This record gives sequence, structure tokens and C-alpha cells, in this order.
Amino acid sequence: MKRQLSAAAVALVGAATLTVSAMAAVPPGTYKGHLYNGATKLASAPGTVTVVGAKVTIKVAKFPIKCQGPTGKFDQLSAPMKYEFKGTLKGNVVSGNYISPLGGTGEYFTAKLTYAAATKSFTGKLGFVGKCQGTSTLKAKKA
Repeated sequence: MKRQLSAAAVALVGAATLTVSAMAAVPPGTYKGHLYNGATKLASAPGTVTVVGAKVTIKVAKFPIKCQGPTGKFDQLSAPMKYEFKGTLKGNVVSGNYISPLGGTGEYFTAKLTYAAATKSFTGKLGFVGKCQGTSTLKAKKA
């Protein structure tokens, strides 16, 4: 009985170790992709995710936003803005809020991306909160 229990414990610890090591292995490099609004690819909105160690930088040259209209809703179209998020990987996820060092206006960027080892890609939501707002999905694969 003790041998069966010991063998089961060793197998469980081995499986847990393999799972943790597989999750934590996000290869450094550049991942390129596009923004999506639902299932629709936004043609003029390419994005990049750069991984160096545990540091992650997400950039989109033309991030779509809408500003607050007279009704109080965020429904007025606005020119796209430059999106930049800097954060840290925790396992295979990068998430949080990022305030630009030149900011100070209460505006900030949000991100919640997950790395999938099977497809070597990041997928998740990007956002901007402030006088204007925007949310899009980024899908980026290893370049």
C-alpha cells in the first residue's frame, strides 16, 4: 500500500513539474499580428509584442478609439492613437494597467494577453481608458 501511494505521489509531482515548466517558457523575441474587433480584422492596425526575459512591450501604431459625445456615451469616432503598454510576464500571462511616463492626465493603457505554446502566439484584450476609450483584441504570432 505504501509503495502504491509513493509511486502515485512521485507521478503527481513529476506531472506538476512538467506543467509548470511548460507554462513558464515564453520564448523571447518579437510577435507580430493585428487587432480584431470581434471577428473582423482591422486592416490598418498591426501590432507587435516584444518579449525580453520577463519584460513585455506591446505596441500598436493605430489603436482605434471613440470619444465621449454630447449624450455622455463614448460613440464619437476619433483618429486612431499610438498604443504602448509595458509590463511583466507572470507565467504565460501579461496583464495590468500602464500609465505613460509622459502622462499625468488620468489616462492609461490596459492589457490582458495569454501566450499559447502550442501555436507560439499571444491573444487577448487591449484597451485605453481616459477622455476617449477603446478596446480591441490582439492576435500575434512569433515573427
